[in-house]
Amino acid sequence: MLGAATAASGPARFVRFSEARSILTELAGRLPPGLDTLPPAQLEAAWPRWIERRDREIRARLDQGDEDTIVNWALFGTTFTSKPRAVLGAVEAGTADDRELVLRRTIELISARVDDLLTALASPGSDERRLFARAFLQRRGLRFATAADRDAARMYLSAAIIRVASEQDQIDQELGATSSGNPLTEFIERSRLFRTRGLSLDTSLIPNYSVQQALAAMKARGLLEPGSVRRVAIVGPGLDFADKDVGFDFYPPQTLQPFAVLDALKRLGLSPAPAGPEIVLLDISPRIIAHVTQARARASRNIGYTVNLPLPRSSAWLPETRAYWQTFGDQIGAPVQMRPSPAIAELAEFRGVRVRPSAVQRMSVSNLNIVTQRLDGEPFDLVIATNVFIYYDVLEQALAMSNVEAMLKPGAFLLANFSAPNLMSITIRPVETTTTSYARGRAGNDSVVDFIVWYKAHAIAQ
Repeated sequence: MLGAATAASGPARFVRFSEARSILTELAGRLPPGLDTLPPAQLEAAWPRWIERRDREIRARLDQGDEDTIVNWALFGTTFTSKPRAVLGAVEAGTADDRELVLRRTIELISARVDDLLTALASPGSDERRLFARAFLQRRGLRFATAADRDAARMYLSAAIIRVASEQDQIDQELGATSSGNPLTEFIERSRLFRTRGLSLDTSLIPNYSVQQALAAMKARGLLEPGSVRRVAIVGPGLDFADKDVGFDFYPPQTLQPFAVLDALKRLGLSPAPAGPEIVLLDISPRIIAHVTQARARASRNIGYTVNLPLPRSSAWLPETRAYWQTFGDQIGAPVQMRPSPAIAELAEFRGVRVRPSAVQRMSVSNLNIVTQRLDGEPFDLVIATNVFIYYDVLEQALAMSNVEAMLKPGAFLLANFSAPNLMSITIRPVETTTTSYARGRAGNDSVVDFIVWYKAHAIAQ
């Protein structure tokens, strides 16, 4: 079909020992269990079993990430309860000097929200979020029919909420230890912040503004020529289910970055006309793979994809950020009317875009673990990975960077918002960093910023 994306380059394969040898040599003495005690002569024999085991371990982290998402939804969601969202300040009015009372009321609020969620899960109807959460809990042996069933489910979710809160406290402590007053220095220090957490699919629109800014700067520098970006990979595109800041859940789960990238490339004239680039999504999540596959199937029947674009009122967005939000999608679709409830409208402004079926069909999806696997075949002009590499340790990040470089054309770029390990064995190198401010911070003078590093693949003879 005209405008449809071609299939991905073939099935993913595991990284070979010869492709990882230089990284393992440089990290000798710092390798993980299973490799750390082996003499060099035995590493090659052990490698195939180790890389397959690490692949399974990384994929297993999806379950914890899904549980984190359900916790966030329980705390912030609005469609299953009339209770206030469990955010800072929700129960503090009139009790600023009584921390014990604040704590007790917060616990009561969270408990009430969990009860309402369990009631919703008992009769989920066709709601996609409820069906997902119900199935997740059922795989853990939980049920919803009797009072005893609900008590067990309540205990499970309460324990999960405590775990997430404890992990967040540890992260806050680590963030405090790296605070230096220099945002770029802190960015470098925090580039492996979530290395022990579950792999989360949560996503939102605004970080894609920093990607567009980086692409615009690269075009201005002559590093990307008009019409030159024909094939793009997006690692971990994400699924907007219930984010950690707002948790809107009145629209269906959606993916945003594939459309944001396509929109930006067309806006900047970097993609070939008229069809635009082929966009290959690389992910290990069955939820992402199923979501994109279903969207492509609907597009083949000439059904577009609706993107919902809430802009939370709680942030002091800069005019440039607001302009990005207001124009998002005009290269790939048309505006649609959004009618949120009055309560939701108090929390955010809203836009919607109906993406054309031809744009959806520019996308394909491949089940690939960027740490342990790579694709052979036609290389990419550009790879984008935001909020992905921070979930991995030094060895995993080094392997992932090597895999990205192997899938890029010589001299092509990876855009990522993390600082790669400083290893000689990583031959894809940073050449520039784009700093993008989104909003004014709570202090009034500081800003909410993001950094996109331009990593250039080494140029090799053709």
